[in-house]
Amino acid sequence: MGVEYRQTPEILRTEDQEQRRARLEEHRARLREAFGSFRHTCQVATVHARSSKAIEACDHVFAASRTVYITLGDIAEGATNASAFYAALDHYWSAVQELGKAVRLEEP
Repeated sequence: MGVEYRQTPEILRTEDQEQRRARLEEHRARLREAFGSFRHTCQVATVHARSSKAIEACDHVFAASRTVYITLGDIAEGATNASAFYAALDHYWSAVQELGKAVRLEEP
């Protein structure tokens, strides 16, 4: 998901509102495609996690990704400012870091 999120700032810089909306909708379609394998990876990670902290961290990454997706839809519709994406993205990357820490702390 992070690979797709890195493409978003360029789209958000599109000044023409209709063009930005169209580009965001195309972007969201790519995110939906990537989401299937992302969801599967989260499910596998949850099944193989040894601690509740790792499971919880994986759930946070999944939820944060959903928030980014919804935020992009709100931006496309003009319901929220583009800056909301960056707040949601910061939350996503924090959740990814939390997951990394939780996994490293698990015993082999």
